[in-house]
Amino acid sequence: MRLSLRNGKNYPPIEIQLENGKKLELEGKIDRADFAQTPEGKYLRIIDYKSSVKNLDLNEIEYGLQLQLFTYLDAMCKQEDFLPAGVLYFSLIDPIIKADQRMTKDEIAEEIRKRFKMQGFVLADVKIIKMMDQTFESGSSNRVPVYLDKEGNISPSRSNCLTKEQFQILQRHIEKTIQKIGMEMTQGKIQPNPYYQLKDQKTPCKYCPYHGICQIDDNFGQITYRYIPNQKKEVILEKLAGERKEESYENKLSRD
Repeated sequence: MRLSLRNGKNYPPIEIQLENGKKLELEGKIDRADFAQTPEGKYLRIIDYKSSVKNLDLNEIEYGLQLQLFTYLDAMCKQEDFLPAGVLYFSLIDPIIKADQRMTKDEIAEEIRKRFKMQGFVLADVKIIKMMDQTFESGSSNRVPVYLDKEGNISPSRSNCLTKEQFQILQRHIEKTIQKIGMEMTQGKIQPNPYYQLKDQKTPCKYCPYHGICQIDDNFGQITYRYIPNQKKEVILEKLAGERKEESYENKLSRD
């Protein structure tokens, strides 16, 4: 199901209250939203179609990039009391596979399905995972980024899974990030703030045609980059969990 978040559509815009009393409204479209009813509640999975190969990187999410899918997920879960099941990218690139005369049509079809494997994060719940890939028993799923060992348990090192609590931690971090961005916008802060990915040693500034406007000059170092580190998923989640505990403690002190 495709959904729109704007006035007069499926859902109203996402409203975020800022500290200065102003309100930020975000509109958007969800390419695909899947729902599943279970005894524990109704689960939501959001899929974004891409014309290129793309994955979600927690390093970028921590530093204020790749906020879209988790923002949609957070808004939908709050409005409808959904439980998060996953946020995924689906590549629309037509795959090319190497095949020989010994391969059957079914084997070729299975190889093509493997190339359409979605990337992102899913809930660390085997029951929910098997609802997404109903033929999945062990090994690597052809549908979602999960690996199950011979006992049917999730392999943390070979899977992109998040617990319910980790989804909540990321959703809260992204909400705070958007609040910060909103405050900076209302305060008139529009100076260039480029980033550089240490993992790939790349920056989008290399492909930008507007250097003359922002006046970024690598040779003279007039503007420095925000360097996005290449941290492990566990390190980022532990850090964000610590920030959330500290925030909860500060809120408790203010109430007392």
